[in-house]
Amino acid sequence: MRNQNLPSGFSPFTWAIAGFCLPILLWPLALLISPNLLNNPNLSDNQITAMSVFLWGYPFVLGIVARIFYKLHQRRPALARKGLALSAVIFYGVLYYVATVGFN
Repeated sequence: MRNQNLPSGFSPFTWAIAGFCLPILLWPLALLISPNLLNNPNLSDNQITAMSVFLWGYPFVLGIVARIFYKLHQRRPALARKGLALSAVIFYGVLYYVATVGFN
């Protein structure tokens, strides 16, 4: 018995999710560079803590968001595509902020 619901290849949305999750591979680097936030005298303690938590926790958030949009894509593909695109813009916006302000 074969399940007829199994995909036969990768859809463009699946590739988009894979690209969205690609920064997870850089998590060990994020763990190594996060202590350097302490060397920036322009940051407050709250900013250092928030940026460190972002660098430590972003893989979990990306994985959970990707799973939610994958499940949503089965029921409402248009909404899932827009949500994934918006999530990517938000993630890279926050990453850009952390990189430019935190490691200045």
